[in-house]
Amino acid sequence: MLSKNLLLKRPSPFIAQIAEYHRKPRWLPVAKSKIYRIPKRPEISEEERLELLRINNNYKTQMRAIRRFYHEEMIKEKSSLESADSEMSQKLEADEWEKCVKLNEQWNMQVAAEREERRKIELAAMEEYALKRMEAKDMELQERILRASEEIKREKELSSTFITPDKLEAAIEHALANPVDYNFAIDLKGNVILGRDTQVPKPEKIQAKA
Repeated sequence: MLSKNLLLKRPSPFIAQIAEYHRKPRWLPVAKSKIYRIPKRPEISEEERLELLRINNNYKTQMRAIRRFYHEEMIKEKSSLESADSEMSQKLEADEWEKCVKLNEQWNMQVAAEREERRKIELAAMEEYALKRMEAKDMELQERILRASEEIKREKELSSTFITPDKLEAAIEHALANPVDYNFAIDLKGNVILGRDTQVPKPEKIQAKA
């Protein structure tokens, strides 16, 4: 009766409610008095269970409808954005491709000009190298011809002293008339002693000082 009277009274605009924190920290273990305690399942009537089931089903249906509505709206917005983005991206890609093609052509022209200039320089260097080799070969051939001509001239000059079959008897008579002894000796003083039968003077003995 007291609770009904309190509920029927007009609520005061100034209500002070004090809530104390009695929940223990979750890192503490379960109390020993509550380890094996099984909480009793609340008992509700059949009418209340059906009413709760109906309310829950209505809530799920409404939430499903809201989610589907927002999902469809988002798909529409996304498709429109994607179509706009795809058109814009295709245009940007086409512009970028055109720029890349122009830049590539410019680079190709520049590389071709540099390659042509390098080819001309390499060709000039090769021609110069070939001319130098030809000049060196010509100089070497001229030197060989000059050496050969000098050798032939010297051999021609020496050919006058050769003993031919016509001069053989005269050479033999000259050699017999003028014998030459090629045996010689050189003493310590550098004197040349010709002849195999020449007596070599004995060196004077050095008298030792007393």
